[in-house]
Amino acid sequence: MMRWKHGITPGEYAALLLKQGSVCAICGNPPTGVGRFSKLWIDHDHKTDEIRGLLHHECNVILGLAKDNPDLLQRAANYLTTHTAVKGSV
Repeated sequence: MMRWKHGITPGEYAALLLKQGSVCAICGNPPTGVGRFSKLWIDHDHKTDEIRGLLHHECNVILGLAKDNPDLLQRAANYLTTHTAVKGSV
């Protein structure tokens, strides 16, 4: 049986994809279908190596850059919510 990175088989990937409705677990959009973005990536917890779900590359990178820190991501979301840009302002 072939296993991919993080020990998941193609069949397990397909089952997880189906469970998620064939969309990214973060943004809810399907894969774009272009190049390396034609599939959803396997997201895993860096401490336990447990698979969390399937994500777009970009959504997965957001988690990685934030070092999987939910407090930092929440502060970023709060910042975006409270600091809306006004066109033409500096």
